Amino acid sequence: MPDYIAEVAAGLFYRDGIHAVGVDLVAATAGLTKRTLYRHFRSKDELIAASLRRAPRVQFPEHGTPTERILGAFDVLETFLDGSDYRGCPYIIFTAELTEPRHPARRLIEHLLEKRRAWFRDRAREAGLDNPDDVAEQLDVLFDGAAASGAKRGNLIAAKTARRIAAMVIASSAHTPGPTRATARIARSREGAAQRRTRESRK
Repeated sequence: MPDYIAEVAAGLFYRDGIHAVGVDLVAATAGLTKRTLYRHFRSKDELIAASLRRAPRVQFPEHGTPTERILGAFDVLETFLDGSDYRGCPYIIFTAELTEPRHPARRLIEHLLEKRRAWFRDRAREAGLDNPDDVAEQLDVLFDGAAASGAKRGNLIAAKTARRIAAMVIASSAHTPGPTRATARIARSREGAAQRRTRESRK
């Protein structure tokens, strides 16, 4: 029952806004009495936090190489924006309406956003990229911006652009391979020859 109520509330809050939707409407839409609703949620704030877990979100790829999974997250975002009634990031929407920093939903949003950054950071580390923390921040900003811009503009340009930039971020953060042994031997040989020529020229 609590999951069902939270699911109904999530749809209403996301579509109409937290302040525009009262507990009466949630209960009526769910076909319940307010008393039944309050048996499962002690307050509207608790209901908001529970509903946030069921708001629309992108499911990140679970298979492929770390780089494929990172870029796949942007592919999934594009598909998500194209095939849903997405009206914006629920984290942004909820945060804009919840001005109290200690609100349970605000704390949950912070936790969920950190999980997303951690996902990018883990994939960057697995891919052997330099500065995985910095890479994760860049990728998360790209993802967040593409999601917000896609909802406002009503097209996929931002998502496609974000994916291209994400590929550039990955490429620029990839380890530059060191010289091979053969290359190192050639370099030492050339350096030795140059030193001999210098000594001979001084005689």
